Amino acid sequence: MENNSGFNPIDKFVSQVRINTQSELIEITEDKLENILLKHLSKLNKIKGWLTPVSLLLTILIVLLTAEFKLFWGVEKEVWKAIFILGLVATIIWSIITIINAIKCSKSSTVTFLINEIKNKN
Repeated sequence: MENNSGFNPIDKFVSQVRINTQSELIEITEDKLENILLKHLSKLNKIKGWLTPVSLLLTILIVLLTAEFKLFWGVEKEVWKAIFILGLVATIIWSIITIINAIKCSKSSTVTFLINEIKNKN
């Protein structure tokens, strides 16, 4: 059965239809795209790079605050404490460096930045 009344049943749910089907076409060679994606992946890894040193820093800090060092493997307790203090200092430096790298890479690791790189917009 046909509906000749001019009433479309979908009209009661849809008040307006907009069509947006135009798009940009990006032509790029495979090797250039691969290079751009590898650089982007490297930046993403730098952004996450602070997790390991900060986790290690917190672990060493907890050990230093809670442990009683003892003679072990012929190494005196003072030496063990010194080793952990040196480890703490090293992880503090490592954490600072990786946090700075993460902050530097944060703006250039967005999807918009990646698309602009692929489009060759600088």
